Formats: sequence, structure tokens, C-alpha cells
Amino acid sequence: MSNPHRPPVLGWKEYVSLPEWDLHLRAKLDTGARSSALHVTELSELGEHVDPDTGAPLPVVRFDVVLGTRRNPVHHEVEAPIIGHRRVRDTGARAEVRPVVRTRIVCGPLDVAADITLTDRSGMNFRMLLGRLTLEGRCLVDPAHGYVATTKPRQRAR
Repeated sequence: MSNPHRPPVLGWKEYVSLPEWDLHLRAKLDTGARSSALHVTELSELGEHVDPDTGAPLPVVRFDVVLGTRRNPVHHEVEAPIIGHRRVRDTGARAEVRPVVRTRIVCGPLDVAADITLTDRSGMNFRMLLGRLTLEGRCLVDPAHGYVATTKPRQRAR
């Protein structure tokens, strides 16, 4: 029986969905990272849109999320408003300024609107990283186990 006062436990790696963008991918849950990050290519600013909450103009960005395998890549083109920029240190401790977008992230019992920095994660094992700002106060992370709360999504018929 689950305890309603105890946050759900997720593994150090899980499958996540970004339903607003129709994306399903593996992510590393990294409590050592402050920000969440998504590997993108072909990043370009398109112009501006008006924020429905504030009425302020926000830049819109288009980017490509490449899923699948090196042999059989599947490209997903996404457009989203940039809600800001964040200075982030990469794994090599180099500082870079990254655009930040916001979207819904679903990972097992976790369902949250979260900020994601867009960057080149080439060479990394996971195309997405869920950082502390997305996880804190919402779940616990078991560093000894992966895929505690999720299973690999079934392939959809094309």
C-alpha cells in the first residue's frame, strides 16, 4: 500500500514523455545537475509571439530532436517560446548560455510543467537530463536502480 505523504520513488534513469511535443525518450535523473536539459540540433530563432499570461513578446525557437538510432534516426521538429536564458556549466565545467523553454514532463507518477535548457548533448548516453529544479519536492531518486517507475513504451504502428 502506498503512503500518500511519501513522494514517489523514481530510478536514476527512466522513460519520460513530453506530451506537448509528442516525444518519448529515456532520461537520466541527475540530482547533481540543477537544470533539466534536452539534446537538440538545428536550433534557430523564428521571431516572437505574445505570452498569453503576461502579454509580453517572447522569442520563438525551432529545433530538431533526434530520436531512434544512429542507423535509423527519427527527427522531430519542435517550435516553442523561449522563456529566458540560463548560464549553465556543462560536464566539462565550461559555462554556456542556453535558451530555456517550458513544457510538460511525464515520468511515471511525476507530471509537471518544467523548464528545460536546450543544448548539444552529443556524446552523452542520455538525450535528456532531469535536474534538481524539476525533481525537488516531487519525488525521490533511487541511485541504485533504473526504470523503477516506468517501462519502455511500446512502439506505435506507423
